[in-house]
Amino acid sequence: MGQSKLANTLGLTDEQLEEMGLDEDSIHPDTGYSGEMPYSYYFNVPEDTPKEILEEKGWSVGERIEIDLNFFDDPEEPHGE
Repeated sequence: MGQSKLANTLGLTDEQLEEMGLDEDSIHPDTGYSGEMPYSYYFNVPEDTPKEILEEKGWSVGERIEIDLNFFDDPEEPHGE
């Protein structure tokens, strides 16, 4: 079984996501000022993110990381499986 869609999108492994405490529920839509349609998705780097991951990705705790608008639009697996 391959890595999750979130892991692939971020260039991490599922184990690294688990260490960070990051999952798809941590991803928020950025609807801008309109509050309607999302322009992108994002998450803030969790406080529990291991130092190795921060260094590998060049992230800082609390930093806002943008995720492509199509993240939730592209199904990970075909429906019915």
